[in-house]
Amino acid sequence: MHIGSLVEITRASVGVPKGSIGLIVDTRISSPNAKGASYFIHEVQLCCLPKRGRYQGGSRHYLERDLVLA
Repeated sequence: MHIGSLVEITRASVGVPKGSIGLIVDTRISSPNAKGASYFIHEVQLCCLPKRGRYQGGSRHYLERDLVLA
């Protein structure tokens, strides 16, 4: 997965049902945890999710395991 990929959300969360579609707009790698593992964190611009305030858009952060290519 990379910036520009169309993805489907596989894990439901508050305000975002399972199966929602979005576009990856940013990707970063987390700091290593206690076991030394790092994870990809994707910022996903969700379809039909309104802006939430002045500084929060209609995007959410997801781990790669919670996304599949659409």
